[in-house]
Amino acid sequence: MEAEKNDSRRSRIDARVSGSVWRAMRISWPLNPVEGGAQVRAGRLGSYEFFHWLSAALVVLALGRASAAAAESAVSSIEVRQTVAGYVADLVMHAPVPRDVAFNVLVDFEHMASWVPNLRESRVVERSANRLTVEQLGVARFGALALPFTTVREVKIAAPDSIHATQVKGSMKRLESRMRLAVEAAGTRLDYHIEMTPGIASAVVLSASFLEHELREQFDAIIAEMVRRNGAAAAER
Repeated sequence: MEAEKNDSRRSRIDARVSGSVWRAMRISWPLNPVEGGAQVRAGRLGSYEFFHWLSAALVVLALGRASAAAAESAVSSIEVRQTVAGYVADLVMHAPVPRDVAFNVLVDFEHMASWVPNLRESRVVERSANRLTVEQLGVARFGALALPFTTVREVKIAAPDSIHATQVKGSMKRLESRMRLAVEAAGTRLDYHIEMTPGIASAVVLSASFLEHELREQFDAIIAEMVRRNGAAAAER
């Protein structure tokens, strides 16, 4: 019964958003050979403002669909704040695994694309005792919105307590993050802090809601991999 109510609620949201979007757009045909697609006239809205409005409308649609997933998330708390420069986020998570298992998954960059949904490629391009240079490519998705990204980060490791990463090249103007791991009852507490300044292209799509969804999805997948590895190790004993 609850599932039927949720489906009905999502359908009403889809209908309202879709109707508003199509009423706001007027599409002329045939295709414009310069633009490579249909000419979209935004009516009274300027094109820049219109596409910002369209992105916001699609975010509203995606939020309705993300609520159920949030209820089952491994993330205990998440706070995303918009700043003058971009966004700052803080997450608290619990992984029901020993700290060394959690740490090993977090630094397994060579295989990370196998279990993190938004990653297509992930590789270590340079390695020393406590420092890695990591290159990653992927596409972040939130409902109908998609944000391709590339990043090259310098990762400083203090095993098994912390991981600090700073972007040296990539889609964002600035990207810096810190993960701290602490032993707690029946597992490991993970405290994650990230600061980012979007590039020109990503600034049009990125929002606090988009970032919260992306972080939650990413760490749910990472913690699921921690649990899987811990279970496999226990089975071998």
